[in-house]
Amino acid sequence: MSVSVSSSYYLDPELYDIVYSDIVADVEPYVALLRGANGRALEVCCGNGRLLVPVLAAGLACHGLDLEPRMLADLRRKLAARSLTTTLYQADMRDFSLPDRYALITVPFNSFLHNLTQADQLKALRCCRQHLEVGGRLVMSIFHPSLEKLMQWSGQEQFLKELPHGDGRVRIFDRADDDRVEQIRRMTRRIEFSDAAGTVTRREQLAFDLRYIWKPEMELLLHVAGFSRWEARPLFAGFGDATSRPREGPVREGDIVQWTAWKD
Repeated sequence: MSVSVSSSYYLDPELYDIVYSDIVADVEPYVALLRGANGRALEVCCGNGRLLVPVLAAGLACHGLDLEPRMLADLRRKLAARSLTTTLYQADMRDFSLPDRYALITVPFNSFLHNLTQADQLKALRCCRQHLEVGGRLVMSIFHPSLEKLMQWSGQEQFLKELPHGDGRVRIFDRADDDRVEQIRRMTRRIEFSDAAGTVTRREQLAFDLRYIWKPEMELLLHVAGFSRWEARPLFAGFGDATSRPREGPVREGDIVQWTAWKD
């Protein structure tokens, strides 16, 4: 049995693909969003292409940007295997300078929450706004905090899910330690691989932090960053799996919220 510990959540593309193999409900809406880009598009925090690859496979154009070189290397491998091409940049969402301006910039799948201070949040928002064409849109999808879920998941390890993997299974456990004053959620994720007989053959442990954002706070951040117009609407009640369905109505606690802000 192999055991390893990583301090960088996005260090290993293989683990990323395994852990999120069941998260597919947002792919079709995301492709539809990019289909309506009405100009050049950029995905910030594209990772190894969970969303960008389906976009390009649908015949749509979109550039990608990510901080982690190993994720970008894996994305290039995936694109080459499918004879797909695009422009990729290795850069920090808080500080990048690209030659193009875009009609649509996206920051999907909670990625914006890796900004752990308001200063970093504002840097990322201003950087994205700088790279938008006049009339262009910034679209981010992030979960809205739920007090009930924060308390439920805080302070002790919880079983998250079990997925098929090869001839065996993979089980995923999360522990959340919350600083509710600073709005920081420190996640420790344990991943156990087992063979067909149920014997554990490999263990991984990952750690990462998120800073959750309340709706009025995000509105103020967008205003301070220079946006004058925005909207928030629910996508799902959690990213979920293939059974997740879009939800209509006002934003509720625990929703995955799609924020759209325009550069007027």
